[in-house]
Amino acid sequence: MLGMSVATTALRKVPSMEEQAELARRRARRLGRPVLVSVTAEVKVRDPLALFARGIGVTHNRLFWSVPSHGLAVAGLGSAWSFAASGPGRFAQAAEAWRDLMATAAIDADPALPFSGPMAAAGFAFDPLRPSDGGWDGYPDGLLLLPRLILATDGNRASLTVNGLVGPSTSSINLHLSAVRRLRDLLGRAWQAPRIGEAVTLRDALPAGAWQAMVADAVADLRAGKLEKVVLAREVLAHTANPFDPAATLAALRRDYPETFIFAVARGGQTFLGASPERLVSLQGRTVLASSLAGSIRRGATPEEDAALGQELLASAKDRGEHAVVTRMLRAALEAVCTEVTAPDEPALMRVRNVQHLYTPLTGQIIDQAGVLDLVERLHPTPALGGQPRTTALAWIREREQLDRGWYGAPVGWIDARGQGEFAVAIRSALVGKYTARLFAGAGIVADSDPAREEQETVIKLRAMLGALGAGNV
Repeated sequence: MLGMSVATTALRKVPSMEEQAELARRRARRLGRPVLVSVTAEVKVRDPLALFARGIGVTHNRLFWSVPSHGLAVAGLGSAWSFAASGPGRFAQAAEAWRDLMATAAIDADPALPFSGPMAAAGFAFDPLRPSDGGWDGYPDGLLLLPRLILATDGNRASLTVNGLVGPSTSSINLHLSAVRRLRDLLGRAWQAPRIGEAVTLRDALPAGAWQAMVADAVADLRAGKLEKVVLAREVLAHTANPFDPAATLAALRRDYPETFIFAVARGGQTFLGASPERLVSLQGRTVLASSLAGSIRRGATPEEDAALGQELLASAKDRGEHAVVTRMLRAALEAVCTEVTAPDEPALMRVRNVQHLYTPLTGQIIDQAGVLDLVERLHPTPALGGQPRTTALAWIREREQLDRGWYGAPVGWIDARGQGEFAVAIRSALVGKYTARLFAGAGIVADSDPAREEQETVIKLRAMLGALGAGNV
């Protein structure tokens, strides 16, 4: 059985777990505080989403991350360690807490395995200065969550990592065996994603016409020269008589949007999840990757119509100008900390199932020992989700947008023991409860924006989550 295979392989790591735990115990005595121990073993596992699905009745903390087109999938259960940051300094606080934890950790990892060693899920609020509406409880301004169990695959090999804090008298064997037994129980039976229900009703969070009126107000300020660009988010509320199933939603998203970053962070009775086409930043070795993604149009019903729409987007002065603002900001931010920053002279088209975007990838080589969270702090929010100038746009959004974005439009991703990792911009996303869900989409507003057209753009972007939740169109 699958679960027995995992358990048997993991049990072979007991001597290593004992050795690392003893090392951690000595450090804990010297430091006067618990020390992390992390042990990774190679396993044969087909689908980490099964672990995420089966963990719903086991723990309040679950995570999932996948890039389906790369064969990459990671699931985590439980909380071996977590850190909540607050305020505008949330990125620096999180980076410092993670470096402090890793500085004393006892780690047995195999760099040939995917996600070997400790890996924390990380998520942040879009704007910590925006007053909360109470709907994002459990999702603080900044969160690092190190699962007790991490199951990962790159499509070729798979790994199981067990994490735990060890104090002067902690029994590491009990910690390890308890985790293995839990995994065996969760994966002992085959899992298939359930079908998505269709009894979903929708309503806009704002009164009819209110969002277009807000866009018109923004256009007036843009034409007056108060802003260069501002991005406005729209919220749609979904309700179902049958409980939503986050695992089924994730299965639908990775099937229909394999080119995107599929993510989920479950906290208590809610799950923030989505399928983002937009990388904020990745750091692997010295190589930094970022993406400019701004300017959108729908997909066509035929190949000919699709190609014509793509050419229309490439020729759109409004969309090209919006895209250029984002690309300039990203290049300037990367050039401050990287050498060899490169980007194509012209944007290309990125096509996903329901929408196509203007897309420009940027690469660079990091100069110093900065970690991925340092880069996240430098880049967030890009003009693709905030606006330009940044401070002015954020103030406008904070005062006028009439919703609490929470983690929508903000960085979500992971960080490893070396401080490297990858973050997507949490768009095409929803905060899903048992019977209700909050869906978000945004549009970049510039001086020649048309309110009706911008609202239609949000409709197109909402379709990804609406379909994955089993709802119709807005």
